[in-house]
Amino acid sequence: MKSFVIKIVLFFIPFIIGGVIYLSLDPFKVLRNYDEYYDANAIGRVVLDKDYVSTTNFDNHNPKEKYNSFIFGNSRSMFYQISDWKKHIEPSSKCYHFDAAGETIYSLHKKVKYLENNNVPIKNAIVILDFETLSKTTPNKGHLGAISPQLINQKNILEFHYTFIEAFFNMKFMYAYFDFKITNKIKPYMKKGALIDDSAISYDNITNELQFKGYDNLIAENKYYTKERRAVFYERDSVLSFSNPIIGHSQKEILKDILNVFSKNNTNYKIIINPLYDQKKFAQEDLSYLKSLFNAKNVFDYSGINEITNDYTNYYEVSHYLPRITKGILNDIYDNKIKPTDN
Repeated sequence: MKSFVIKIVLFFIPFIIGGVIYLSLDPFKVLRNYDEYYDANAIGRVVLDKDYVSTTNFDNHNPKEKYNSFIFGNSRSMFYQISDWKKHIEPSSKCYHFDAAGETIYSLHKKVKYLENNNVPIKNAIVILDFETLSKTTPNKGHLGAISPQLINQKNILEFHYTFIEAFFNMKFMYAYFDFKITNKIKPYMKKGALIDDSAISYDNITNELQFKGYDNLIAENKYYTKERRAVFYERDSVLSFSNPIIGHSQKEILKDILNVFSKNNTNYKIIINPLYDQKKFAQEDLSYLKSLFNAKNVFDYSGINEITNDYTNYYEVSHYLPRITKGILNDIYDNKIKPTDN
């Protein structure tokens, strides 16, 4: 019996030690509040749940900042820079990036409702959409996409924290994390699977704007598009293809409620369909629905084959387009210029 007890104790010791380390170091920054979630000067950083960062950072700063203008969307929306946006709206607007990696229309809706439920005015809004965002009417799974408990009245609080504990005890993460903490060096394997990131960034905790200055500087110096980076830009078919229609009953109910909140706030809003490298055209029946619901003058489709998507140098990689492209889009949609995808 004594031998059995010892075996049980020995079995649990690693978990106890790991739990103490997890509680002490808080690698995913979900256990304690932080004035700033991204350290731009760090050699490397654990990849965080952007949904949680965006929501908690908003909670931290809104009492003082009194935000009234928001950019909603997935990681592609990060590159719509507030300095460019303010040229088209009131310069005094208090702007905030309310984005999330792999954002779902479900979670985007919860953010809009969160603002309404907390009596936060939405004077201006940009909503960045694509097939991927609209296809998801349930919250994301996994520690990099878990929805913030605040957005759903803490209903997922236990599941939320269990997700991060589970991610911490994943052997691939633990090995990379402790290797990084001990050596203070970033090794290539650490960046695989979004474990540790060493991108040169700048971060504004007031606006929640994250910029990849290292990449931008390389692009400006014509040093970014190396042979290795160019290899990801696959050949596309010259024949235009369309995404399958994705807006069904669930999406329509969500989109109607988002419009309802905007209408109550008399929001000056713009709906933008992403110009993706795959050059698939957004389904025409989905576009027609968005135009009928939000008014055609507020919906802008940049998908398909056009001057933006034809040029790979408009992209960091096949998923994210550059700030100079978002700046041009903002100029188009606010100055009523002809867009490359008018139809």
